[in-house]
Amino acid sequence: MNKPLLHAATLAVAALSVTLAQAQTGASRKVDRNELRTCLDTADSIKVRSDALKARSAQLNALNEQLKTEGDEIKREFERQERSSSMMGMSRDRLERRKTAYDQKVAAAKADSEQFGPDAEALNKDLDAYNQRCGGISYDAADREAVMKEREAAGKK
Repeated sequence: MNKPLLHAATLAVAALSVTLAQAQTGASRKVDRNELRTCLDTADSIKVRSDALKARSAQLNALNEQLKTEGDEIKREFERQERSSSMMGMSRDRLERRKTAYDQKVAAAKADSEQFGPDAEALNKDLDAYNQRCGGISYDAADREAVMKEREAAGKK
């Protein structure tokens, strides 16, 4: 698996909360209620996606470690069997089946890992668009209060 890609994507995702906080500071462009609502909804969506990517990254890293350990065990078992000619037959067949299953797990993990990068890039692209649109906005207190009441009624924070 591409561990540097996972690490880079994890760092990019981890920076999301800081970026979201920074995007909501400073006031240069006044927005109406609809734009404020859209910005808050977009921030919620980005946060959900970020949290999902963080969890997925942790799962991929754990799976990567698990597969590495299993691969090392299989390699040691092959080496042990090479040294001991009496370990042929059923034991060798069992090890070959285990290796085949392991190779399938590695292929599936690699495919998931390869999709992680584009998913992280899409999140970063959406975050950049959010920052362009919603960074440095200002709004009337009455608009904020009205939007926050709507969000509370809808079960949002």
